[in-house]
Amino acid sequence: MKMVKRLSLGICLGLLSLCSTVYAGSGLNMQDGMWEVTSQVKMQGMAIPPMTFSQCITKDNAVPQSHSPGQGDCRVSDMKTIGSTVSWSVVCGEQAGNMKGHGKITYHGDRFEGEMTTEHMGMVMVTEMSGRRTGPCP
Repeated sequence: MKMVKRLSLGICLGLLSLCSTVYAGSGLNMQDGMWEVTSQVKMQGMAIPPMTFSQCITKDNAVPQSHSPGQGDCRVSDMKTIGSTVSWSVVCGEQAGNMKGHGKITYHGDRFEGEMTTEHMGMVMVTEMSGRRTGPCP
C-alpha cells in the first residue's frame, strides 16, 4: 500500500512539474506592433501629468522605452519573462544622473499595464504604465 501511495505521489508531482513547465514556457501573450504607451510619474506626494507616446514593441523587445529628454543613455538589463509578465532592471548614465530602477508589466494580448520604480538622487519615483496595440509596426 505504501508503494502505491509513493507511486501516486510521484506521478502527481511529475504532472504538476510538467504543467508548470508548459505554462511558464507558453510564451508572452502580446501582439507585436505599434503600441500607444501612457505613463505617469508619481513621487513624494505629487504626480506629473501623464505622457503618451507610440512605439513599436515586439516579443523580443517587450519593454517600453521612454522618449524623455536625457534618457537616451539608459540600458535595460536582466529582462525576464514569466508567462505574460516581463520584468527588468534599468540603469541610466550621466545625462540622467545615474538613475537605477526596476519594472514589471503584464501583457493581455493587445494591452498591458505595469509600473517601474526608479531611484534618482535619493528620490524614489514610481511610473505607472499602460498600453494598447494600435496596429502593425511601419
